[in-house]
Amino acid sequence: MKKKLTLLIIIAVALISCEKDELDFNGEIKDGFCIVANDKVVLDHNDFEYYDYSTHLIYMKDSKSFVDDIESIGEFKIFADKKEIFAGQTVPGFHSFLTTGPIISTHPSGYGDYIIPIEFIQIIDTLGNVTPDLREDERIVEALKRYNQFHAGLSCKINSVQYLSSTNVSVELILKNEDPFSYYYLDPDKMGINLFHYFTNGLFIKDFTNHKSYTHVTEHSQPEPWNSWSIDWLSIINGNESKTITISYDSFEQVPSGEYNATFEFPGLRYQVEKDDLVQNNGQIWLGEINMIKNITIE
Repeated sequence: MKKKLTLLIIIAVALISCEKDELDFNGEIKDGFCIVANDKVVLDHNDFEYYDYSTHLIYMKDSKSFVDDIESIGEFKIFADKKEIFAGQTVPGFHSFLTTGPIISTHPSGYGDYIIPIEFIQIIDTLGNVTPDLREDERIVEALKRYNQFHAGLSCKINSVQYLSSTNVSVELILKNEDPFSYYYLDPDKMGINLFHYFTNGLFIKDFTNHKSYTHVTEHSQPEPWNSWSIDWLSIINGNESKTITISYDSFEQVPSGEYNATFEFPGLRYQVEKDDLVQNNGQIWLGEINMIKNITIE
């Protein structure tokens, strides 16, 4: 009887160990940055090269595919060093329903198969205040730095808006490279304002209280073919360098005097760039977009 009991205990321990091993293989949350869906880790620090924090784009290794590994995960959770930071969901790239909070846009996302874009749909109230961005969590930064996977990327802010008349409007931007290495960025002076505005809607002057918005009247020009790009459009911004970019409009909607919010989306290339083309001779092509907002007064 004793031998039988001992044998049963050994079998039970073995079964428990097998179950634990299976759980560890499928569901263990590792150090660093992780994406979890359906109680399984679908991406950890071994699966991606770096995370561009300026645009919240994850650049995956060749062993991973957005279409095969990420697109159909549904609801997901973000972990940093084994702590859940926030939860979100995947949504179609062109969705018509109202979504707020963290999302991963599925194809057509506008990005290559090597990128996971983690977006955050914010709510703006009548005063122009926005909900806090859950992606901006210092625990994520620390988890990425643990495995040298944190790229600060570019930052951009609206320095000033000069509205002298509807035919003389300019916005001054301060673009800064927050990393020690160089990036290529879309240069409106090299591209021309029409081609630049194929990639961005540009300057808006908004009255959130009265739900009114004013913008430029600039026709964009499309690349030929539409998914092509040229290195001639790009300029270098060196590590830790700042540049002033001025964009002028000679045709803008008439804006009454008052207090407003100026918004601008600074663009990078998106679907045009294959992974093999990311790194050029003098730096890496910066992808994504940065949204800015600034309180202004129109006299």
